[in-house]
Amino acid sequence: MRLEEIILLYENDLRRFLAKHLRNIADVDDCLQETFLKVWLRAQRSGLREDIRGYVFTTALNVARDKRRRDQVRRRDLHTELSDSTESLRSGEVEDDFYWMEALRLMERELKKLRPSTRKVFLMYHLEHKTYVKIASELGISVRTVEREIARALEHMNSVLGSVIF
Repeated sequence: MRLEEIILLYENDLRRFLAKHLRNIADVDDCLQETFLKVWLRAQRSGLREDIRGYVFTTALNVARDKRRRDQVRRRDLHTELSDSTESLRSGEVEDDFYWMEALRLMERELKKLRPSTRKVFLMYHLEHKTYVKIASELGISVRTVEREIARALEHMNSVLGSVIF
């Protein structure tokens, strides 16, 4: 099978396939071109075997993986430590991580605006993972008061940060 025929048969499917495996949609054309180049080189060297579709898609997947690896290596040099806990920045999508870091920064700012008693109850519940009963016992207040403090904190956070976090 000639390269022109392979391109006609698989280009659209490969484009969708690569779009699912690449972070940046702008890289699809480059990877598509590299895939077809590798297929062409293989055909020139030793010909293509019976399962041309399988070979083409496996080649495309390998090209996409190589692209992601190269991008990760390049980005590693650009990292600036933003906090002591940067493991999540390295493991996930950079945009998502920045979104959540900004959301945390905004939450921290808004927590400072809460009454000290409300802030303390909110943090005991959400950071220390204590139950309402445990918080009430430790602070010498009723469970109902704990419920009201949590509700007050959530209401404030939702009114200020609703579209960002909640």
